[in-house]
Amino acid sequence: MPAKPKSEPMSLRAWLFKAALVLIVVAAILGGLIWAGHWGSEHLRGRTRYDLPFTAIECEPPAGMDRSAFLDEVRYYARSVPEQLHLLDDDLRQRLHDAFAAHPWVERVASVEITPPKRIVVRLVHRTPVLAVRIGVQMHAVDASGVLLPGNAPTRDLPVYDGDAKVPAGIGKRWGDADVEAAARKLKSNRSPEF
Repeated sequence: MPAKPKSEPMSLRAWLFKAALVLIVVAAILGGLIWAGHWGSEHLRGRTRYDLPFTAIECEPPAGMDRSAFLDEVRYYARSVPEQLHLLDDDLRQRLHDAFAAHPWVERVASVEITPPKRIVVRLVHRTPVLAVRIGVQMHAVDASGVLLPGNAPTRDLPVYDGDAKVPAGIGKRWGDADVEAAARKLKSNRSPEF
């Protein structure tokens, strides 16, 4: 019986050629998938069926406001939110977060949920008036951090600051008067846990 010829080990050149060929094929497949994904995304991006009016966002408005008026104000304060939202925009969640956070009634944006088929739910923590401050003949409400609330914030039944307050820095900003801010913080620490 004749002896079997010994198989020679694959030469380094042949091994490198095969490895390079495999890498090229894998790169081509991945590149094709990435290109197809971008093409599909761009193709869908222009479709109006993925649009939702800003007024359709579900959220809880501050006390005393209706949702429609609140959403109008959110768009006003944000200055960059369109009337129609495209649900496939990559940065939509962050843009909505920033838009709602800019509203002076909003203390914190807890979450922005975008779910199929066409639903956006924004969960908010609103500022709560704790102190009324008189400037001239008008009363203004501030929250527990000394932030000046919008003019529609109720001041009735709030403790009234008895000092001479400086003119406030602006709606949605800390008052800018250390004594007013300290009085508001003191009220926060004195509130009962059920508030």
